[in-house]
Amino acid sequence: MRPILIQIGNFSLKSYWFFMALGIIIGGVFIFWEAKKKNLDLQKIKILIITAIISGFIGARLFYVFLNFSHYQKNPIKILQFWKGGFTWDGAFILGLLTILLILRDNKQETGKYLDVMIFGVLLGHSIGRIGCFLNGCCYGIATNVFWAIENPTLGDHLSRHPTQLYEAFGYLVVFLLLYFYSRKIKLKNGSLFFIGTFFHSFVRFIVEYFRYNTNFIRQGNTWYSALSYAQLMALFIMAASFFILLTINAKENSY
Repeated sequence: MRPILIQIGNFSLKSYWFFMALGIIIGGVFIFWEAKKKNLDLQKIKILIITAIISGFIGARLFYVFLNFSHYQKNPIKILQFWKGGFTWDGAFILGLLTILLILRDNKQETGKYLDVMIFGVLLGHSIGRIGCFLNGCCYGIATNVFWAIENPTLGDHLSRHPTQLYEAFGYLVVFLLLYFYSRKIKLKNGSLFFIGTFFHSFVRFIVEYFRYNTNFIRQGNTWYSALSYAQLMALFIMAASFFILLTINAKENSY
């Protein structure tokens, strides 16, 4: 673990924020590059990227506060102290997607085309961002004796744990690569790539949650497969919604 990436005098560059920013930049550049190849409106793409980043950031923070409201209601000023961490993917995805759909509401025939290029940036950016979580020591896994397990020195318990941050990073990268090369070989209706991507992104998150240390359970059984966390419930919801919309898109005679 290396929470501080660079330390120069009083200035410290935290790994978490560095890789989050790097993921946003690389994801945004890839979206712009894909949009240019598909002859989409680049000015609109810029607006979509910027507003998705801002709304995603706000949504990620607000949903985390909602899930941990008992902690923040004692000291509401902590809600604004986002630099101390506390974000959720679900909040970022929901508010970010709603913002994109709001911007594209007047051109529904083109919505699917823009969503299809956005999903590549989401998958690639999130994969890179999870490396920052690993170096920061947050979002860690449960104790295990598998040979690739690592200790998390930020906890000080000397237990070897699943590197769940790297599981997610690898999983999202695999989904990105498969989706990217698959899209080059098979012609899909507009919007299909986006919802295939969100389905498998959530599938990765659902599986990784079984190996991640968690206290926010809806149901906690005696075995690993009988537990269900809030994150898994959201993943199931996104998977179901993505699958339903994907079927709807491809059942229509015209593209979305």
